[in-house]
Amino acid sequence: MSPACKPADLHVGTVSSGLATAQEGWRVPITNTGSGPCSLPGYLSTITAIGPDGNRVTLSDEPMIQPAPPITIPRAGKVTLQVASSALCNPTGTVQPSRHYSSVEVDIPTGTLDLANLNLTLCANKIFSGFLEPISAPAPVPGTVASLTAHLDIPRTVNSGSTLKYQVVLVNNSPRTVDLKPCPVYQEAITVFTGTKGRSRSRTLELDCTSVKAIKPAHKITYQMVISVPPSQPGPAKFAWHIAPGGPFAGTALTIMR
Repeated sequence: MSPACKPADLHVGTVSSGLATAQEGWRVPITNTGSGPCSLPGYLSTITAIGPDGNRVTLSDEPMIQPAPPITIPRAGKVTLQVASSALCNPTGTVQPSRHYSSVEVDIPTGTLDLANLNLTLCANKIFSGFLEPISAPAPVPGTVASLTAHLDIPRTVNSGSTLKYQVVLVNNSPRTVDLKPCPVYQEAITVFTGTKGRSRSRTLELDCTSVKAIKPAHKITYQMVISVPPSQPGPAKFAWHIAPGGPFAGTALTIMR
């Protein structure tokens, strides 16, 4: 078996996040920058973070896969730390604010791995996590819509039956200009929950390509968006936005207010 990975030999990449039904998740790519292969446990023993009161707390952690054998990372190879938590902050209908955690640290056998760029929004300090070997997939071709990344600027609370106003920022981090011809089609969807049952409202539309027809390398474009919020009782909701097919995705958890 390969020796255990040391924190100094691990590079933490850009965090991505997404939503599944009633669950929010974060993926943290980790690269072995050491001189040889090393191993990480399949699941973690302790994860801590700075809580909303400014104190460091231990997040109640349960393994995502159990039992989980150690994962060997080749030199320059990658694994993904997967973190998941319930997105249902108020399944009983009682509005409870979600809590924000920062400066996340993970205990590994040789020390503590700093995940400073991982910020968690949790309903409670309970998560599920584990190191996973990434699924091999071809990288998006530079200059295509698939190579764009999407970010949301969106309120975290919204009134039932109102109009949700938000922004989508498309960023071109590739070395080639992305041509927006033909104009990409996107889908926006908001799902409200009663208990664990969800009810969705979605629309499929074209981007506004009248004024901006291309996005140059290292440039971004901001789109103003709106969607109607379904009438519902106060409670949890989730929002998702993506360009279909194969384009960038962004999502977040919401709280419906009366």
